[in-house]
Amino acid sequence: MSGDTDKQLQQAFPEGLQADAPLAPYTAARIGGPAEYLLTVRTAAELESAARRLWELQIEFRVLGGGSNVLIADAGVQGVVVLNQARAVRFETGPDLRVWAESGASLGGTARRAADHGLSGLEWAATVPGSVGGALVGTAGAHGGDIAGTLEQAAIVDRRGDRRDWSVTELEYGYRTSWLKRNPGEAVVLSGQFRVVQSKAGAVR
Repeated sequence: MSGDTDKQLQQAFPEGLQADAPLAPYTAARIGGPAEYLLTVRTAAELESAARRLWELQIEFRVLGGGSNVLIADAGVQGVVVLNQARAVRFETGPDLRVWAESGASLGGTARRAADHGLSGLEWAATVPGSVGGALVGTAGAHGGDIAGTLEQAAIVDRRGDRRDWSVTELEYGYRTSWLKRNPGEAVVLSGQFRVVQSKAGAVR
């Protein structure tokens, strides 16, 4: 990056920004070189704010979640890598059952926690690695179920600054693909909301 861009980044992100940061620890393969810049976010609000600011500055970036479907080159990654550690999960019971999770949350962990609450619908995801955001982008699936059949809506911010809830139809899901995957860099997943039904914890497990 140019010196001006370096200065813009330092001014825009006085906290959470690291230069020449190792990426291997954040991937399942535990290999690969460093990011030119690594920006860590810990909430969906921080992720949205970071994405908006980087787009405003016209600095290209990549979002790294669970790192389970990623291989980092030994040469590393140029530009900014946003490490998504927004991991809040909420289980809503009562008349409107649903599971809400920030995009950095573990998909398998969320499914297993749903089982503890007796919420059925995410059993297929219990052993799927990676983050909720990655699963939404890549249309994760296993054991006869997938994201497209479970997701209710996803909160997404796009390059134009428009933040809203996208439907499954708008995400244009296909086998292991989506609008998001076919248009990299154009939008960022903030959270997902999933349909579930009430059951018993033992039965779901």
